[in-house]
Amino acid sequence: MDTGWTQELLNWLNAHPGWGVSIVFLVSFLESLVLVGILLPGIVILFGVGALIGLGLLEMVPVWVAASTGAFLGDVLSFYVGRRFRAHLLDIWPFSRYPALMERGTRFFHAHGAKSVVAGRFIGPLRPVIPSVAGMMGMKPPRFLAVDIPTCLVWAPSFLLPGMLFGASLEVASEYTARLAAMLVIVLAILWMTWWLIRFLYGPLATRSARWMRHGIRWSRRHPLLGRLVGPVLDPSRGEVLSVSMMGILLVIILWGLVMLLFLSPFADQPKAVDQAVQEMALALRNHLTDPLMVGISQLSRWPVSIFSAFALFLWLLGAGRQSAAVHWLIAIGGGGLLHVLLSWSLRNTPQVFEMAGYTLQSPSAAMSLPTVALTFFAVMEAGELARKHRHWPYLVSALILILLGLSRLYLGLEWLSGALMGLVAGLAWTAIVGIAYRQRAVRRFSGAAASLIFYGSFLALFSWQVSEHVNKDLSALTAPAVAVRISESEWWAYGWKDLPKERTQLSSVASRSFNAQIAVDPERVSKLLESNGWKKAPEADWRWIIQALNPEPDQASLPLLGRAFQGRSEKLLLSRDLEPEGRLLTIRLWDSGVRLEPGGQILYLAQLSEEVLVQRLGLFSYWRSTSVDKSHFGPLLSPFGALEKKRVDEDLLLIREIPHSD
Repeated sequence: MDTGWTQELLNWLNAHPGWGVSIVFLVSFLESLVLVGILLPGIVILFGVGALIGLGLLEMVPVWVAASTGAFLGDVLSFYVGRRFRAHLLDIWPFSRYPALMERGTRFFHAHGAKSVVAGRFIGPLRPVIPSVAGMMGMKPPRFLAVDIPTCLVWAPSFLLPGMLFGASLEVASEYTARLAAMLVIVLAILWMTWWLIRFLYGPLATRSARWMRHGIRWSRRHPLLGRLVGPVLDPSRGEVLSVSMMGILLVIILWGLVMLLFLSPFADQPKAVDQAVQEMALALRNHLTDPLMVGISQLSRWPVSIFSAFALFLWLLGAGRQSAAVHWLIAIGGGGLLHVLLSWSLRNTPQVFEMAGYTLQSPSAAMSLPTVALTFFAVMEAGELARKHRHWPYLVSALILILLGLSRLYLGLEWLSGALMGLVAGLAWTAIVGIAYRQRAVRRFSGAAASLIFYGSFLALFSWQVSEHVNKDLSALTAPAVAVRISESEWWAYGWKDLPKERTQLSSVASRSFNAQIAVDPERVSKLLESNGWKKAPEADWRWIIQALNPEPDQASLPLLGRAFQGRSEKLLLSRDLEPEGRLLTIRLWDSGVRLEPGGQILYLAQLSEEVLVQRLGLFSYWRSTSVDKSHFGPLLSPFGALEKKRVDEDLLLIREIPHSD
């Protein structure tokens, strides 16, 4: 992945921090101007600037002052415009083009008075409107200034903080593996886009969907063929379980056939170009820190999670006397299960990113269809029980869960993109069919809160059980092995070392990137030799590291070292020893290079000797940051290796191997 241009931009901003401060001032000023701020994505820009602060490229205080000053001057100018033109402001272009927005701001000011100046600054659509409305409505300038100045001072850090946290976490992620940083950016971007699209599209669709549905139902009933097929499903007067179930099964089969025609790629022996590109990207992003999380999320696709949580809700609906809802829920889940089976028979095998030796995950995957039906149909049922302004929340929850599930399966190589989309589209289509039938018949309401507790509670419980049962086995089966390249030991010792990677990562923000040694010795022997000279094995870090990193006064004892990745794999050996002054460590890490030396098949390891320094970001959390090692510290590395053969082939590169036995 080419990140050169982004690195050049970060380097430029690091060298010219004044420009960053000027940009923040200009963005904050323009975003606060009356109506101009509607057209400017200022929040996105401030998030990016906050990320640069978190990365340590910009200072917080100058940016804070610039953002607050720009926001204040923009508010003052907007206030003056409103005070100058008063009621005539609504007749002047461009204000006359946005009467609804100006009217909304006026109502908000009437309702909250001076407090609207505070609240409006934190509400995106009202931010460029409220100051001008305050001036237009005759608010006294001293009163406005007394409220607006502290508001601007508080607003700036509150909108910079999310970006700062993201930038700091990105710095930590890139320190340990660039792939984790890339995954973090991709996942957050996709989740944010999903959230934004649903929030943006739900309102217009909700206002028009009822009219579209009525037209569609009338047309389908008049159609000579569709009328006979979908009549029992869509006719609210036909409540017979048998007719609805039989028609539902027939519609599932028809839907499956249509989907097969639309997605021809699953019938092909080889993946299409897009499938192949997505698979290669996923393989390039694999890393040992993200793998456990993605394997855990992928357990959502196991059928017990959807089936048993669906069964729990079905029993509750029956017990609550909601037979119609229970019947439609049963039909929806039954159809989703049938889709799952049909797609499993039709899809080609899942991508074989690496050998999984007869493991059950090799079977064709249609795992997206059943969770899609369970989550989205429950969202249809639950949304009908909520007030109109809250009905988008069930759809948001379902969409975010399904996006995470799809990303995890693509990341792990358990899906082709076409197969994942097929399962998702088929599940959504079936939900739409049964959802229309349910909405036509839904008369009696039930407790949405109780239904949510039953469904999501059992869903979470079954998911947790599946994680505890399968995650270790799945993680072992889905871990990508090192690609073995075999060369002779004499060839490597003479000149083959030149062909091996020189750096662990290409990110220039990581201070210690270069490998210092290539070692053809078993890690256990290396460990024993170094431990006899004062080195210690670093304790393995786990999830508690997140809590330990929040310690305001961290040290070697309270904050363990995290593993670092090379080509998505963690080190095989990590040892450390204390350095003076206190608070610094000397570490050596060994990674499998993928090279096997013949004869004998000895694994060749790439080694990195680094100094580790405790760094605290934003006063919130700490981590160990690697720095380039001082050459004077090569002595502690070489002295224990007296029984091994050593050769310096470059100024900063050592070759180490067992002394060859003479014949």
